[in-house]
Amino acid sequence: MFKKISIKNRIALLYSISFSGLMLLIFSVLYAVVSLSISASVRNILKEEIQHHVNYVKKQPVFTRYIEEGEWNEIEHADLELNPVFISIYNKDFQLVEQSPNLKEHHLKWQDGQPEFSIFSVPFNGSDLLISQAVLVHNHITVGYIVIGVSMKNQQMVLTYLQLALWLIFPLSLGIIFLTARFIASKSIAPVFTIISTARTITENHLSQRIELPSHEDELHTLTVTINSLLDRLEFQLQKARQFSADASHELRTPLAVIKGTLEILIRKQRTIEEYENKIGYTLKQADRLSQLVEQFLLLARIENDPMEIKKSNLHPEWLIRQSVERYQVFLKEKQIQLSEDYQPVPTIYRCQEYLEIIMDNLLSNAIKFVNPKGIIRIALQKEENQIVMTITDNGIGISPEELHYITNRYYRAENVKTNNIKGSGLGLHIAYKLAQLDGNRLEIESLPGKGTEVRLIMPFEN
Repeated sequence: MFKKISIKNRIALLYSISFSGLMLLIFSVLYAVVSLSISASVRNILKEEIQHHVNYVKKQPVFTRYIEEGEWNEIEHADLELNPVFISIYNKDFQLVEQSPNLKEHHLKWQDGQPEFSIFSVPFNGSDLLISQAVLVHNHITVGYIVIGVSMKNQQMVLTYLQLALWLIFPLSLGIIFLTARFIASKSIAPVFTIISTARTITENHLSQRIELPSHEDELHTLTVTINSLLDRLEFQLQKARQFSADASHELRTPLAVIKGTLEILIRKQRTIEEYENKIGYTLKQADRLSQLVEQFLLLARIENDPMEIKKSNLHPEWLIRQSVERYQVFLKEKQIQLSEDYQPVPTIYRCQEYLEIIMDNLLSNAIKFVNPKGIIRIALQKEENQIVMTITDNGIGISPEELHYITNRYYRAENVKTNNIKGSGLGLHIAYKLAQLDGNRLEIESLPGKGTEVRLIMPFEN
């Protein structure tokens, strides 16, 4: 039933239903309290009245009268409209001797079987009377009987009017409550409609727009902050995807163009075997560079979008370094680089082997790339308190202090790298930096232009 009702009407309806239950409870309690109060008041009047007459007869020195002089002139005994009190008095032979003027031709009968001073109800002249009766005693001798009745007509009328008023107030209150709750609900959920309206305008090409925060820091404020945070993440991921696409197309275009151009030159005319070998060798280098770029792009995508599962094991850093050096022996010999190694005894560490292999390969590759032919690369391994430090130092072209802060940024390439026409994509150091963070390590870099660079891979461990 509630599915087709708007949220503000649903809130107002549920609130009205809850409030109606509360109102019914309050009205029931109110009616019961008033009814009990009226009944108690009438019973007290009846008890006081009959006790007064019994005491009057009992305390007379000599019994002469059943009632005080002037009793019938009191308004409650003469009037039928304003809280009438009816009295009938019988002598010891049950003959009527006195009665209040408001009874006129009627009289109250003694009810056999009813206890003295008890209160009970009897029908009288079209309405109910509360009756109490007692024996009149003087000097321990029964001199008569008294029956007193109090009309419940006015009290019943009060209860009837109260009941009518409550039934009139109930639907009117429900209507007011429903309209008020609907108005409050409409004002309260107004930010929701703002969220909906703004969300409809946000598209793939307009992700920068954000939902205005509500003035009150309530649940809707939290919802808006959460949605804006989600949009921030979506925009960031979309920008990364676009950046990745743009970078990939830019970086891959050059080696592809070189490969295509070289092959086109080869097929234009007949060439010598030496020329073919040179061109094919050059093409293969470009293909290797292309393959390396693709691997770096894929690795970067895995790191930033869906980090690789970290599978850790006990490793010895020296063994990892020697494996990396072995993989780059060809490039070291090609540039006639002098390699200096200093491995001090260090304990094993609990790390991800895949991450450390990529980090060490990238650091060594960078050192080889930026050092001059016949240059020097020093690799050191040592323990410093609760950490193991691997240091790779080269006497290459170095980098200025101003650019050192940006060196780990993706695709960043220093000016002297571009000036010396050193090939690269600016991804290797960025990947090494990211993987070091993921594996609980850190990189520190120091460099001076023309002097060289020192990279420290710091690997904390527990004793």
